[in-house]
Amino acid sequence: MVVADRSVAAVPLDLELHFNGVLLIRDPVVVQALVRTHRAWWDTGDNLTRHTVPGAVPAHLQPVLLTLLAGLTDETAATRLGMSGRTYSRRVGELLTDLGTTSRFRAGAEAARRGWV
Repeated sequence: MVVADRSVAAVPLDLELHFNGVLLIRDPVVVQALVRTHRAWWDTGDNLTRHTVPGAVPAHLQPVLLTLLAGLTDETAATRLGMSGRTYSRRVGELLTDLGTTSRFRAGAEAARRGWV
């Protein structure tokens, strides 16, 4: 979600693929409610994308894992996933941390051991 001047909010129609369009909201009451909701979640410090089943690959990291297993370069993988190179690198780092390794090769082996692939 993007809020501009607390008067317009842009909410993606698809939370996984942001390039599928956005809903522009100009109603001041709705925009204010979205801002308050965002603040409430921000204050809790809860990461909404990380609610997963214990022992399973986090949903937001599944596509990253698949691009690593396919052997794509970071630039190609980021483009295919519709994210910036920096976001892709952060997610690779998060995946490596979740798998308890710093090596991409070892991450693939650990993901296979866990049955993620």
